[in-house]
Amino acid sequence: MDSIDESIISLVDSGTIKYSTISKKLGMPLSTVHFRIRRLEKENIIEGYKGKINWKNAGSSVLAFIFVNVDVDLLKRIHKTQQHLLKELTAISYVKEGYIITGDADIFLKVIAKDTEELGKVLLNAIDSKEGVVKTKTMVVL
Repeated sequence: MDSIDESIISLVDSGTIKYSTISKKLGMPLSTVHFRIRRLEKENIIEGYKGKINWKNAGSSVLAFIFVNVDVDLLKRIHKTQQHLLKELTAISYVKEGYIITGDADIFLKVIAKDTEELGKVLLNAIDSKEGVVKTKTMVVL
């Protein structure tokens, strides 16, 4: 991977996915851009493309970040790992991203909801109720 590949990755990551736009921004032939992107996809460096959603316009105006503390011993007893729990949590439709992290919490979630009432229901009925979750700390974006 060279500096041109890095530039292509940066443009794709910023949301630019039209080959013609990338070609113009980098000053290189369209065929070269096409070839390089296909190679980056084949090598699983570029794994897919995602649309950018304006959640407020879609009716969901509350963005929250949730730190989840896990009872690792309980997970072991029920033959589950943090990765399994993370997979369950990210399967919740309101959860847009999730990561296993280090520090005071074990899992970090990005959640989008219609309003605070809906966020509360998601927290109580979907996240806090998962076996292995012992505590959550929620930060709502203003």
